[in-house]
Amino acid sequence: MATITIRDESTGLGHEDRVFTLEMPSESMTVRELIRERVYQEVDDYNRSVREKQSNPSFYGLVQPESHEAALNEPLRAKGPRRTRELDWKKQYEVAIEAYEHNRFIVLVGDEQTTSLDQTIELSASTEVVFLRLVMLVGG
Repeated sequence: MATITIRDESTGLGHEDRVFTLEMPSESMTVRELIRERVYQEVDDYNRSVREKQSNPSFYGLVQPESHEAALNEPLRAKGPRRTRELDWKKQYEVAIEAYEHNRFIVLVGDEQTTSLDQTIELSASTEVVFLRLVMLVGG
């Protein structure tokens, strides 16, 4: 097992970096497996906060829930407090894989950019993994 440092960054303005650690089951895995572990742990943490009925839990994940799933978690208009539902980690994982394949984010392990989902990477306690969200330019 390896505990690695994850850093979320963005090319967009006004985005704050987010840094946290994740426990990985192996020191050698593919980029696909890395994304799977990250998404699973993020969704599991969020769902646990929903089950424990924490007030207005927020989801900070690699990808955001699809619009219909997000709509389910919107505040109820004039009917009382916000009603929050658990997320499906498999759906979030599929969205994350599609985002990687369509270059909406890149993964850097150490100083090296990964090139495919099936690329094997080596992880250790000193490994920093950067998920760099790419923001498309408008009008140019």
